[in-house]
Amino acid sequence: MKRSLSAAFIALTILSFPRVWCLADESRYQVVIEESYYKVRPEHEDEFLELYRKKIFPFWKEMEKMGLTDGEIRMYMQRIHTLQPSWTFKTVVRFKNYTAIDKWLEKRDEIFSKLFPEEGGYKIFGKKIMAITQEHWDEFIREIPLE
Repeated sequence: MKRSLSAAFIALTILSFPRVWCLADESRYQVVIEESYYKVRPEHEDEFLELYRKKIFPFWKEMEKMGLTDGEIRMYMQRIHTLQPSWTFKTVVRFKNYTAIDKWLEKRDEIFSKLFPEEGGYKIFGKKIMAITQEHWDEFIREIPLE
C-alpha cells in the first residue's frame, strides 16, 4: 500500500510538471502585435507622416504610460514596392495582452480627445487619415517564441 501511494505520488508529480511547464510557457505568448497597413497616395505621403508623428505617435505613447503597450511602436516603409500586398506604411504596436487591446478600444476616444481636444475625437481624426489613404487593414498576431 505504501509503495503504491509513493508510486501514485511520483506519477502525479511527473504528470503535473508538464502541465505547470505548459502554463508557464503559455504566458510567453501573451503579447499581441498589431500591424497596421496603409496604402497612401504618393501626393499625401508627407501629410500622412506629419499626422502620424504629431497625433498618432503621441497617442500611442500615452497608451504606453497607461501600461497597455510595451513601448514597441514602429513604422516601416517598403524600400521597393511589390505588387502584393501593396502598402506604403506599416505600423507595429505591441500590446501586453488581449485585455490591453480591449482596454485600448474602450479608452481610445477619451484619451485622444484629452490629448487633442481640437480634433473632435479618435473617430473623427481617423476619417482625416482615411481621406488620404487608399487602403487600410490591421492584423493582430501573437509571436510564438522558438526558444
